[in-house]
Amino acid sequence: MSTSANRRKHQRFDVPCRLRIQLPNGRDFRTRAVNVSDGGAYFITDEVIEVGRELTVRLAVPRDTANTFFLEQFAAKAEVIRRDPLGEGQEGVGVALRFQEELVLDLP
Repeated sequence: MSTSANRRKHQRFDVPCRLRIQLPNGRDFRTRAVNVSDGGAYFITDEVIEVGRELTVRLAVPRDTANTFFLEQFAAKAEVIRRDPLGEGQEGVGVALRFQEELVLDLP
């Protein structure tokens, strides 16, 4: 039996990237990713975003070197591919995005 994790093209990383989600109507909101990959991102939100909705996402990926910490910026068009109800007592929904074009996030 194959699981969805086995079918994924890109490895996911638990990196708390800052996300800015811009909806087609021009409205935007900010959140943090639960995990990201070169092919998409997953986040928790109270916003109502339908499966199939196309949007723009801006990611701020934390980077550090021996002497510096910075946030590398990425932008992508994305599609909402899944909405997951959260467990009892948790607010919001989990939202999975697929980037229209793969990013090169260069995560460990």
